[in-house]
This record gives sequence, C-alpha cells and structure tokens, in this order.
Amino acid sequence: MSEASGTKVLRFVHRFSPTLSCEIQIPVNPPGPGEMFSPVCLWSGRSPKHVPAYRQWVLVTNQTLADRWGQRILYGLGIAPNRQIWGFEPSSPSKLLGKINVGIPSRRSL
Repeated sequence: MSEASGTKVLRFVHRFSPTLSCEIQIPVNPPGPGEMFSPVCLWSGRSPKHVPAYRQWVLVTNQTLADRWGQRILYGLGIAPNRQIWGFEPSSPSKLLGKINVGIPSRRSL
C-alpha cells in the first residue's frame, strides 16, 4: 500500500518481461454507492505479444478486489477486436458476461 497525493492506494504490479511492466493503482476503500470504479494503469514499455498474460493478470486483480471489498465489480476488458464484459463477485469465479465489438470496421470486413 502506498500514498499518492495524500490518498491511500493499493498497487498491483506485474512484470511481463524485462522491458514491459504494468502497475494498477486503486483506492484502498471500495467505491461508494453510485461512484465509478476506474483503475489507473501505468505502463512501462509496449508489446502486443503479452496480451494473454495481461488479460489473466487483470482478471485476477479484479477478483482480488471483489473479494477484499466484498462487492461485485463489472469490468470492460478491451481486447481487439472486441471488448469483453466481465463480472466479479466475492468468493465466486469470475464470469465472462458478453463481448461487444468496438471500433470502425475496415473495408475488408465490410
């Protein structure tokens, strides 16, 4: 746990390779009623080959938060060419709720 700008945050850090890492900063306390859960992702480096590892890490991190906070979380995970909508509940396995196509289709796909 660390403090950023006087606010206590949880830091989840994953190193995908020696040149690529991601840190997610999340407030220690869960969002209140009607508040949005919006994690901050800080990337160092870039490599599309690590998408499966990133996906798995984000899913585990969200399940950890659902368990810690005792709250349900709905999360949109952007994986080209679609966005996966995931649901997390305390002490329950995560669920893929659906997929939404995003972006503008290329001429080849029309």
